[in-house]
Amino acid sequence: MSAELPDFVAVKMRYDNESFPTGARAELRRVAEPDDVALTPALYRLFPGQDPNERHWRVAYLLPCCKHAAKAKSLGAQLADAKVAEARVLQVVRARAPLDMVQLRRLLAHIEATVDWSEFGRMIWYWNGRAKRQLVEDFYIARFNPVKGD
Repeated sequence: MSAELPDFVAVKMRYDNESFPTGARAELRRVAEPDDVALTPALYRLFPGQDPNERHWRVAYLLPCCKHAAKAKSLGAQLADAKVAEARVLQVVRARAPLDMVQLRRLLAHIEATVDWSEFGRMIWYWNGRAKRQLVEDFYIARFNPVKGD
């Protein structure tokens, strides 16, 4: 397995590009779980010449659910701003794979997230205790910001 991270912004741009087949985008929108991504030709179009693993699957699974903007707020802050219940956020981070990704995808679609794919992609790539904890910390820091009077 390569230690080098993909260029997540480039992957998102490839996905959004007009030359990326519409049917391939539809394939990724329709998959039910991250593991199902492995059975779609779209995965291999997104990561040409690579041997995709579970990390690639997670990235491809979430690509259809959020837009890209450089310097976008962290996902945790966006969840707080969208007034997502803390129980839902905790449910995502406490769930085991693949349910955690399925629930995260639902939240992304619900709030119509715009993320900085260079940061968000890294979080998904290393989706583990630390990444989950960072999501929760960003959520609570934004939610209980003294400036807001919470």
